Amino acid sequence: MPDPGQPLTNDDEEDEVLLSEEDEDLLEWASMAELYAVGYIRILADAIERGDADLQVDPSAWENTMAAAAWAMMEHVRGRLHGPTAITVEDIERMRRLHWLGSAALSGGERSPELYPLALRCMESLFGPDWKRAAREAASYARALSQVFHPHSGTE
Repeated sequence: MPDPGQPLTNDDEEDEVLLSEEDEDLLEWASMAELYAVGYIRILADAIERGDADLQVDPSAWENTMAAAAWAMMEHVRGRLHGPTAITVEDIERMRRLHWLGSAALSGGERSPELYPLALRCMESLFGPDWKRAAREAASYARALSQVFHPHSGTE
């Protein structure tokens, strides 16, 4: 079992550090939370930027995924997880702001002009310079997942 002070990574073969099954599950869950968060962020930001009436994201999927992504990002700050970028507390605060703005838009409230540029910055903070490609892929995965769990959410 790895030292609790050691960060968890998917590249531990080189370091010959064996992760427990629980740690491997945590890594996979955190990676998926961040991936789907970027997918939903991309879908929502694009719909708002285009002025679409249907924002194409199920509100419960948004809430659950954004909360999970914020938790995963905090694990980066605590040093338990590592990814393509160094996540900071400021990145987490931006993600929480985006979560709130997205929730407001999805509930029929204000579609803040701040949401789109904030969404771009949040996606970049999670995936670094390759965020545009990652966001396109993640949006595709999020749409597919939504069709399974939220078939009437308009994400076709």
